[in-house]
Amino acid sequence: MEAPRIMFVDDEVNILHSLRRGLRLHCRDWEVKYCRSPGEALELLTEFKPDVFVSDKRMPDMDGIALLRVVSQRAPETIRVLLTGDGSTEVVLEAADVAHVLISKPFEMQNLILRLRQCVCLKKLPVSLAMRKRLGAIEHIPVLPKVYQQLVEYLKSDTVETKEIARLISLSPSILAKLLQLANSAFMGFSKPISNAHDVVVRLGTNLITNMVLYFGLFEQCQYLNDQVADQLFDDAMSVALLSQQFSITTGIDRVEIDDSFVLGLMHNIGMLISYSPAVKLVEESEDASILDQDAIGAYMLALWEFDAAFINAMLYQNKLEQQDPITPLLCRLHIASVVHHAHKADLDPLDESAGLNRELLASQGLLDDAVLWISGLGKT
Repeated sequence: MEAPRIMFVDDEVNILHSLRRGLRLHCRDWEVKYCRSPGEALELLTEFKPDVFVSDKRMPDMDGIALLRVVSQRAPETIRVLLTGDGSTEVVLEAADVAHVLISKPFEMQNLILRLRQCVCLKKLPVSLAMRKRLGAIEHIPVLPKVYQQLVEYLKSDTVETKEIARLISLSPSILAKLLQLANSAFMGFSKPISNAHDVVVRLGTNLITNMVLYFGLFEQCQYLNDQVADQLFDDAMSVALLSQQFSITTGIDRVEIDDSFVLGLMHNIGMLISYSPAVKLVEESEDASILDQDAIGAYMLALWEFDAAFINAMLYQNKLEQQDPITPLLCRLHIASVVHHAHKADLDPLDESAGLNRELLASQGLLDDAVLWISGLGKT
């Protein structure tokens, strides 16, 4: 793979010097350009072709958000990063149109390099240049919802209190309403109804709550979807999530792994959600190609949102399991849930050969007997 190419733009010379020292020490294999003005950066853009473009927000010649907007038009495949000391809601919303990643100033060099490495890793995903350009051209990039960002930041503190988590999720009435609906769902195994945010947190747990806030927040941003499509995507996601959760429980794994299976099931069709964006408009040469494109888009977005590699790979390989190395139990649980979900929709027996259950792969992971037993039991409920 070619050396990663990064471009920095900042009118403060001391900031550029600091960046130069830090990257020279830790990222010697990177090609880096340091520009003191937006004009200089734009002149170099076409020739240098950066993988990641990092701009300060406050500059005298051109605002960083305006600069990233130009970059999004001229080089939409480039990952765009905004450095800003203003974390207000107004700035976050304004930047959401053009910035894939927001990094607060002042920043720790190690944290900055970590985020840049995550951006660079996006190059490794099997997403074509044409698709990268389409993804970069989305008018409103689905970004991490504000409530989600606040939750993640709060959970880093030494003392975490349930009442504060409840307050944070209450900042979005629509998200809270969906969380209440989920917490009261019979499918989740609860019988006693609850009606407030505090009880939601106690019942679902902080890990599941945090990821659900992300998911519901993403749906809120996708205003290009009509209600029928949105409802279908949500129903499919929830069905796969619950099936994955239920199977996971039967295998005796711990609560964190069960929640991970639920979250991945919920996220599994995020690529399809994004593909409905007018800017992406997947060209469906064949149904299979479209599905694989959607999986790659989903993996690409999870990588942007800093998800764990296990989630990213499971998203990417969910429809080509044999290509993931190594195969993970997380991916297998998603596969089982997806097969059952689609078989039920098609009025098929999930254990029928035509349903597509990869028995050989599941056997290699020691999950085939558990899967068959669980699926057989579903037909009796």
